[in-house]
Amino acid sequence: MPLTPPSTPPSPSSPTNNHLSDIFSDSPPNSPTTADPSDIPRLRSTHSTAGYRAGISTSKQRSVQPGFDQGYSLGAVFGLQVGYILGVLEGLWSAHPHEGEKRRTSGQLVKEARKDLAVEKIFGREWWREDGIWRYQVVGMEEEVTFREVVDAHPLVRRWAEMVDREIKIADVKMGRFEGSEWEDGRMGDGKVDAG
Repeated sequence: MPLTPPSTPPSPSSPTNNHLSDIFSDSPPNSPTTADPSDIPRLRSTHSTAGYRAGISTSKQRSVQPGFDQGYSLGAVFGLQVGYILGVLEGLWSAHPHEGEKRRTSGQLVKEARKDLAVEKIFGREWWREDGIWRYQVVGMEEEVTFREVVDAHPLVRRWAEMVDREIKIADVKMGRFEGSEWEDGRMGDGKVDAG
């Protein structure tokens, strides 16, 4: 079987190779066989939209997951601290079994704390910029600020943490009783199941 030589590639100035030059360049078309000039704005718009979508998709892949991871961790630390504050206040409120001034005062504190420490308030625009950085002063012990330091410095959290400390002193609660291995062992039991 005889071999035939390959066909000669079209030259850069030939009409078959130049049909896209008017879409991707600002120069006028070189040949009367190019695309209809009225299609050029539509084609540019189509390519621009496709490029915009590709850029958004790529940026989401690069930034959404790390942003979520950091926000989730910070939110967890906020949740622990706010839960502690509300738990102590509700515990102190429950400790006053009879109607009276102390019970009303404790109940009012719980109500105010729930309002002030709501998610919408904690993460409101007053305290956070659009890019997720806090607007309030945070002083870190290390070179990098920790999530715990960010939470403790939040003005609403700091205010209520100080109030909880004051209420604990007023109620004369010994917080050390609720810490350590002896407390954990007593709280969790010895692990034995009574078969009786």
